[in-house]
Amino acid sequence: MRKTHKKRRPVWIDLVFSTIIFSIILAGIIIIFTSTKNKATSPPKNTSNSADTEFPILTETINSNYPGIKIITKISNDPNAPFALQYPQSIHDSFNTKVKNYITDLKDRYLAEIADYNALGGGQTGELNISFETFPHHSGFYSFVLLNSTYIGGDSGFTEINSFRLNPETGNEITIEDVFEGDQKRLNKVSESVREILFNDESYKDKLFIEEATLHTEPEWDNFQNFAMTNESIVFYFNKYEIALGTAGIPIVSVPLERLSKFVAKEFKLSIEKNDDDIAIDNKLDLQEEDKTIDDYPDTAEKPAAPETDDAEITKEEPAKDNEEEDKAELPSVKKVALTFDDGPDPKVTTKILATLEKYNAKATFYMLGSRVEYYPEIAKDVSNAGHELGNHTWTHPDLTNASIKKINSEITRTSSIIEKVTGEKAISFRPPYGAINKTVRQQTNLPVILWDVDTLDWKHRNANQLLAHVKKNTRDGSIILMHDIHQSTADGLDAVLAYLNGEGYTFVTVSELED
Repeated sequence: MRKTHKKRRPVWIDLVFSTIIFSIILAGIIIIFTSTKNKATSPPKNTSNSADTEFPILTETINSNYPGIKIITKISNDPNAPFALQYPQSIHDSFNTKVKNYITDLKDRYLAEIADYNALGGGQTGELNISFETFPHHSGFYSFVLLNSTYIGGDSGFTEINSFRLNPETGNEITIEDVFEGDQKRLNKVSESVREILFNDESYKDKLFIEEATLHTEPEWDNFQNFAMTNESIVFYFNKYEIALGTAGIPIVSVPLERLSKFVAKEFKLSIEKNDDDIAIDNKLDLQEEDKTIDDYPDTAEKPAAPETDDAEITKEEPAKDNEEEDKAELPSVKKVALTFDDGPDPKVTTKILATLEKYNAKATFYMLGSRVEYYPEIAKDVSNAGHELGNHTWTHPDLTNASIKKINSEITRTSSIIEKVTGEKAISFRPPYGAINKTVRQQTNLPVILWDVDTLDWKHRNANQLLAHVKKNTRDGSIILMHDIHQSTADGLDAVLAYLNGEGYTFVTVSELED
């Protein structure tokens, strides 16, 4: 038999196989090591912007007072990145998409900034609040003004106003070109009016950036797209810091429609000729207006002053007039005023307000939102420990007159419960959001319903100086003053308000003390 010999395999093949095997083993070791490291260093899934979070977003949809418009409310109680979003929804998808995209962009930007801070070890706690107001126009369309207040931590925060206008029948957006029919000459008149009002407004004195303010009021359509329209005026909004110092707040210019009435399109004009039926209706409305009580006015409107009375007419008997005058001389006149703060607590603003109140030995009543007490229990405790009175302002600030009885009960009872749980004190009284109250709402609580007679409009002007102006103009003995402890401008302007009231001889009392 013939003996065969196997051919030897070349050495280089063995080297190649050995190298491949070694590379595979090395890659496996690296993958295992990297995976282990990532598990050890990656943040937990329960972050503020994680989809897998234990803080679900609570969503609620209710009807508004305006036909075809619903109110969407979204709330997250994430302690690192809480937010409360409220915005309008119509029956038109195009409008809803535009508004929702705006809201979503703000929310996503806020969560991303919080995540960035935390990634750098900042441990910041933020806050995002978006609310809106509706302005109906006699033409049938609505202006929606959305207020966005974002706080990231430290000095990282901003406030802005953005507006949307809608024809509720067609779904079309109303632009400034629609109002002035795209006529450049008419736009020139708009520019002139806005500049005249802006540059002559005392509240902006020495605060305007003249060059920037001039540039942003040039007669260009894009400069005037952020606006709202009422039956009496056209209101233009500018970005904070865009044309003025931050202390000026958000620059707002309200142009009386009578100045522009002949330039606007027919459907937007100030008034139309009225027939006898229209006049009869107006007279009826005037009579109804005279019969209104303070309960009939919304949170966003200034309330009518109580009618002044003549003591001589009230006192019909005059026998002991001299003795009465002597008694009055012996008893010093004590003027009382109740300071009230809504929508808090807030870790930054409420804390500064408490310090200012302590400076003047002033006591106040704080109408708290249950959702914010849950966010900031320590701040709520600080308010209580400082000896101030606590009030109930619902859980999420809805218009209760549009809510079911179950919803009304839940909003009030949850808030009273969390206030007592956190502070150990009961809510003394109840203030309905927007001042919206009716018989059904009153029947759902045993708490006294407290409104106000002096509205500082601090939510609107965001100007520390205007806070004092409203107080000076409207405050009298026994007044209840409405402010909000969520606006920095209110905290900044409070010292001047208290100094003025103190100088006028007012004693600061809580709401319940005012009633005594």
